[in-house]
Amino acid sequence: VMAPGNKFKSSELILLCEWEECLFVGKCMEEFCDHIAEHLKEYQQHPLERTEQYHCWWRNCEFLATGPRELVTHVNFHSYHTKLKFLGSQLRASHQDWPACSQNSYNQNQIPRISEMYVCQWENCDVTYNNPEWFYRHVAMHAYSTEKENISSNKKAICCCLWKGNCSGTFKGKHKLWDHLRTHTQERVVACPSCGAMFSNNTKFFDHAKRQVSEDQQVFVCQNCDKHFANERLLRDHMRGHVTHVTCPFCDMVCTSVSSLKAHIRFRHCDERPFHCDLCESSFKNAYDLHKHVETHNDSNAYSCDVEGCVFTSRTLQILRQHYKRNNGNLKYKCHICQKCYSWCYTLTLHLRKAHKLSCHSRFRYKEDDDGYLRLNVAVYNAVMGLDQGLENKMAPKKSSVVQNSTGKDSYASCKRSHSSVELHTTRCQRWSQTTAEKVMVESETSIMEPMYFELQTTPQSFENSASPSELDEAMTLNTKEKLIEIAMGLGIQVAV
Repeated sequence: VMAPGNKFKSSELILLCEWEECLFVGKCMEEFCDHIAEHLKEYQQHPLERTEQYHCWWRNCEFLATGPRELVTHVNFHSYHTKLKFLGSQLRASHQDWPACSQNSYNQNQIPRISEMYVCQWENCDVTYNNPEWFYRHVAMHAYSTEKENISSNKKAICCCLWKGNCSGTFKGKHKLWDHLRTHTQERVVACPSCGAMFSNNTKFFDHAKRQVSEDQQVFVCQNCDKHFANERLLRDHMRGHVTHVTCPFCDMVCTSVSSLKAHIRFRHCDERPFHCDLCESSFKNAYDLHKHVETHNDSNAYSCDVEGCVFTSRTLQILRQHYKRNNGNLKYKCHICQKCYSWCYTLTLHLRKAHKLSCHSRFRYKEDDDGYLRLNVAVYNAVMGLDQGLENKMAPKKSSVVQNSTGKDSYASCKRSHSSVELHTTRCQRWSQTTAEKVMVESETSIMEPMYFELQTTPQSFENSASPSELDEAMTLNTKEKLIEIAMGLGIQVAV
């Protein structure tokens, strides 16, 4: 029986097997999964070299399992992914106006790593599966067979979520409960037939399709980071990341969502490492890191370069990919300060942190320029740093913003250091703010393309006798402003009044 809510029935499915050169076409998931099981049975009986023992033979899949159980779970997900891609192709066929997917089609069979069995965590149920299709159908059965409970306060019957982990969700109907259970199981219901990306609902798939329009048609622009979008709703969803901020309770990290905060806490503040290596005593925080580690136990020639004349070999697939990138001369990341080029974004990030002393609580974002190189998105960097500074200002105790020197002459407020001259104040401090009505925007060549704002104040010699703010404003004479601007320009600072 198909899980409730599927738009296309079993008899309407067209499922193409992509195991090596197989041309089988299934018409329902039962038939298709039985066919895949035959491939796996034959695979396990085939005499193979140790280095290829658990290599997935699905087309364009580079997965290497750590054991036969993981391989079976992985290949079964390919069968489920095939169904999702077919459902996506049906949705695309009903929307002829959608642009073609511009993502790399080579990755359409790159599926997430699944190292464990699927375990039902419904109350009093611990059934396990190695196939996501049967697991998700089983969970749907719980949703549709649950009994409604009456609430004494309003005498209405509701469906309660009984998933383990203290979930207190209540829903008016069984279908709403089923939708909610997908948040526990991470079920995906549709996939892009071109790039293979999976989505938890049709709306997110629609958004993916609409994002594929050319850049000149993305007319909705974010005012904070200059990113373009195809429609207003995508822009609105993006803007939530700029206005929604969650602070880590253990440090001053600011995240844009609760899920990103959970990931931050898990990797930065938790010592739990539930993923253990069977070949040594190492343990890791996620399955991906465990998989990379397991490859280090391979023989030195587990992976070899297929370029004619090259004898390079490596223990891991990641090192082999790095070898390809280095020899292809694929230097696509460039430092916006010193113009040094790199092959990967993380090496440029290390360069910016160490060589140019840039730091940011959020990860660095890179943007492609007209010359094809990816450089630091300075607008996003400034926005994040501005947010951090704003939080610091809110948490800092308020202090008097007006400081008068002993001579009663010009003073420079809100500076925590003492200086003997304007020159020393300008060159030693990043911020120079105060309380007057005149503002001068100053952009320094050493500010890494980040505008620096200095507000200039003069306090008249008759400060003590001044009776009103208007008299203080009148004291900022034209000659005083010209003198301050002349000093700034003498230091090599561009001034715009």
